[in-house]
Amino acid sequence: MALKSSIRTLLLIGMLATVGAGVLTLGLGMDTPWAPWERQSDTMFPALLFTLASFVATVAFCATTVVFHNWLKMLTNNPDKWWRISGILFLFAYGIYSLGSGTIEAAIMLNILHLIVGLPALTLLPRTFRNEQNYPYSSEIVF
Repeated sequence: MALKSSIRTLLLIGMLATVGAGVLTLGLGMDTPWAPWERQSDTMFPALLFTLASFVATVAFCATTVVFHNWLKMLTNNPDKWWRISGILFLFAYGIYSLGSGTIEAAIMLNILHLIVGLPALTLLPRTFRNEQNYPYSSEIVF
């Protein structure tokens, strides 16, 4: 149910990622990270493919964070707080990890892109979770 109620927000964040990746790589010409299918070379991710893949990766990753938030609901009284703290820690850790993505420019681009995705996700998704509690859903079966 949580995924269903947050689908619009997930798609919005995915579109932000696509526009952000497009502006950074296609518009400004910033470097993309190394291509994951070319382990032994310095081949970079093609900019257009990276832009399109950003949408899919963002929606998929944010959907897993919705599941993570539901898991936190079972473990804690304040899931929004712990979800945001873990999100900030993830952005920090991945920001450092991004430094190994090929070039400094690619690392900067990835960090900007993760802020474009992360900040709206940290602010918009918890609202969606709270609205889901008021969702007019009944578990009763009516014949």
